[in-house]
Amino acid sequence: MIQRIQSLWLFVAAILAVLSFKFPFYVGTWLNGTTQHAQISLNGHNPSIPVLITTVVTIVLSLVTIFLYKNRKQQLWLVVLNLVVSLVLIYLYYYEIHTFFVTNSGGTIAITAVFVIAIPIVLILAIRGINRDIKLLKNADRLRS
Repeated sequence: MIQRIQSLWLFVAAILAVLSFKFPFYVGTWLNGTTQHAQISLNGHNPSIPVLITTVVTIVLSLVTIFLYKNRKQQLWLVVLNLVVSLVLIYLYYYEIHTFFVTNSGGTIAITAVFVIAIPIVLILAIRGINRDIKLLKNADRLRS
C-alpha cells in the first residue's frame, strides 16, 4: 500500500485536508444577514456546509484511492476526480469569503491556507506517480512478450 510514491502523496493530501478542519483559511468579520460577527475564522467546518462536505469528500477520496494500488486506471480516475473536488473546495473558500465576510474590514487569509492550496499540488504529484507506474508496467509487459 504505502510502498508506492502515489500512496504517500495521497496520504499527505488526506492529512492536509484534515488539518484544514483545525486551522483557519480566512479570519475576518462574518455577515449573518445584517449582523456582523467579529473575528470568525473560516475553516473546514465553520460556518459553511458545502465547504464541510467538500473537505470530507476530499479526505475520503484520498484515503480510498490509497487502497486501489492494484487497479491503477481506477485509482487514476479517482485521483483526477479528487483533484477536481479540491479545486472546487478552493473555489468554495473564495466564494464564502466574498459572500459572507466583510472584505474591507481588515480580514486576512491565514498562513494556514497553504494546507488547502497544497492539496491539488500533492494530488498532481500522485497522478504523476500513477502514470509512471502505468508506463513502467507497460514497458515490462512489452519486454516479456
